[in-house]
Amino acid sequence: MDKLFNSHWFVKIISFFLALMLFTMVNLDNISNQAGILPQVSTTTYTLEDVELTVLYDQERFEIVDQTEAVQVSLRGPRSDLTVFQVTRPSYEVYVDLTEREEGTHTVQVQHRGFPSDLAVTIVPEVARVELQEKQTVSLPVTVDIINEDKVQAGYSVGTPIVTPVNIEVTAARDFVNQVSMAKVYIDVTDASGPLEEAAPVKLYDHQGNELHLDDIEPSVVDVRVPITSPNKEVPVRITRQRELPEGLSIDSLTVEPREVKVYGPQNVLDDLSVIEGIQLDLSKLTESQTIELAVPLPRGAERVEPERVSVTVELAEQEELEMNNVPIDVIGAAEDLKVSFSEGSTDSVDLVLLGTEEILNRLTREDIQVYIDVNDLSEGTHTVPLQFNGPQNVEFQSNVKEIDVTIAARDD
Repeated sequence: MDKLFNSHWFVKIISFFLALMLFTMVNLDNISNQAGILPQVSTTTYTLEDVELTVLYDQERFEIVDQTEAVQVSLRGPRSDLTVFQVTRPSYEVYVDLTEREEGTHTVQVQHRGFPSDLAVTIVPEVARVELQEKQTVSLPVTVDIINEDKVQAGYSVGTPIVTPVNIEVTAARDFVNQVSMAKVYIDVTDASGPLEEAAPVKLYDHQGNELHLDDIEPSVVDVRVPITSPNKEVPVRITRQRELPEGLSIDSLTVEPREVKVYGPQNVLDDLSVIEGIQLDLSKLTESQTIELAVPLPRGAERVEPERVSVTVELAEQEELEMNNVPIDVIGAAEDLKVSFSEGSTDSVDLVLLGTEEILNRLTREDIQVYIDVNDLSEGTHTVPLQFNGPQNVEFQSNVKEIDVTIAARDD
């Protein structure tokens, strides 16, 4: 069959017969009107149902809120002409012209164009009703409805969505615009384990929550970003001091802002995390009071920290001295079945020199200071144990004694 249609002779023959048939039909009425040849052929009617009615109007200013949607068109003429019309289906239009009309309800004559001139055209109804209303534009904020928020990955939480642009504009006839109550987009977060970014179509709703179908929405699609965060925990930070301040200076106060940072990561990592260490402050570089930003290290296994830097404010002042004599030495860590005594020649108290700013030293009392030795895990016998000091922050300790000899023995009772 394909070979047959590809043959130019076959196409020429088919074209000849089609042309002959059309020629015969067009001239049939002329032949029938010649006396003594064929009897006269009467005219006939062909009806087109539900022909769309086109409305011509100022589309920049107005919108149609009600109209006659369709009409019936009857064509009357020679059968041959009607047959040609049905075969060729020429372009035609049935319309009403309201281009010069203002807002309101109009009843106007239905017109037509494009039908063959030798066919009589009858349109039912002959007039059409069209209501024009002036267009209005309103601006609406776009709200986001999160779908399946309870189905995000375990431990993750959904934040506040961000819509770009924030508002959309709706243009329609006044009655339609007045029905619009809200503009929404919908985002499904099922199984989400990170931020979502989607382009979402805007839907309009009336005051009862019924969806409205209006065409002129700008923009009709908005960009939505939904923050979805992993499990997190507020964790305090600890500043580690390195090296020594320049001679003659002492720290009056040291503050960290913020004191806690938020750590994001798997829940098992967060459960084992109590403090963030490793934020190092080099004291040797400080010559005056100042604020320094220091990076917060990311704990092993965590995803991120917020903020990534903390501000450390250091207030410096001239270093002063305060002497405290005969401060007793406490013993801690001794087992219940052991007794600890200071060896012969060792002292049970020390003299201290405390270094700090005048303001800090003026507030100090004997009760604020502790000198002690830790004998935890020491066995029976004589041991040399280093002195340790405990007191307010930003106070340095100097002592005439660095270590103490003690004897540990089993209790007699």
